[in-house]
Amino acid sequence: MIAIKGYWYDGKTSAQTAALFRVYDNGAIGVERSEDGKVLKTVPGFGISISPRLAETPRYLYFSTGEKFETEENEAVDRVLERLKRRSWMQAVHHLEKRRLYVFICLAAVLLFMFGAVKFGVPAVSKYIAFRLPPSTAGYAGRQTLEILDRSVFKPSDLDEEVKLRLTNHFRPVIDDHAVYGLNILFRKGGRVGPNAFALPSGTVVFTDEMVKISGHDDEMLAVLVHEAGHEVHRHVLRTVIQDSLLSFVLLAITGDITGSSELFLGLPVILTQLSYSRSFEREADDYAVDYLRSHNKPTVHFANLMRRIDKKKKSDSKTSAGAWTGYLSTHPLTEERVKRFEHNQK
Repeated sequence: MIAIKGYWYDGKTSAQTAALFRVYDNGAIGVERSEDGKVLKTVPGFGISISPRLAETPRYLYFSTGEKFETEENEAVDRVLERLKRRSWMQAVHHLEKRRLYVFICLAAVLLFMFGAVKFGVPAVSKYIAFRLPPSTAGYAGRQTLEILDRSVFKPSDLDEEVKLRLTNHFRPVIDDHAVYGLNILFRKGGRVGPNAFALPSGTVVFTDEMVKISGHDDEMLAVLVHEAGHEVHRHVLRTVIQDSLLSFVLLAITGDITGSSELFLGLPVILTQLSYSRSFEREADDYAVDYLRSHNKPTVHFANLMRRIDKKKKSDSKTSAGAWTGYLSTHPLTEERVKRFEHNQK
């Protein structure tokens, strides 16, 4: 006979009763109250289920009629299972967790898996989703983002209508070549955003007045447009949002809070005005711009010239202001590698 100390729950109330669980040689089960030996439950055969062992946490023995017995005597419960020749794959988990080497190996495997998922899995899934979202979804995201930016960041453009018309006409060949993406040019006064340009998921490309004023040639603006078109062609904005959302969903799944799943695109304005594109996204957009400009006999150096001019202004402004400088280089970081790519590929 095997006797196990623990607590009895009748399945009807939350009352806890100190009890003794007995397994007799014939397989019958009896539960007795520890205080006076009163029989609380008898079962002619071993028709109960036992929770798997997890370290030294309490085990539960469940009766089919709703009662349960709780005990911390894990070794005694294991003897019952051995006697009845009941085995569970969870027993292997318990044996593994008792060995530090296996624990460290499993931990390393989990961390490696998580790294691979974040480094390769999430970007791959994000790309797959971004290219299969219906145009209506991208259009909605773009419109909502522009509305938020117009309310919180931008002001109406102060540029002369002649300047806007001249640039729009100059951009016409690029717009026509990307008709499937619905490129639409807008101008806004950037304010604290400074000289900047954004490609929204809907195909709208926003140029700030400050970007127009700092440019020295219309082809510099055209080069920026082609670069932003590259972001649009490769769905970089959507992919960035989806990547961040997937990571958030993983965290939400772990914590059990899924109420934030409807806020997928709420971070778009922040991403566009503050967050840098990844190096791989910038490289893709740069390659696209270089290939397009060369194939249309446009000097690629115009993009490099504008970037260097903005960089010079950034350094000049940083000497006279302690505040954070936001502008095209904060969302499209300048590197010598990037600039030289446009300078060395000029026509």
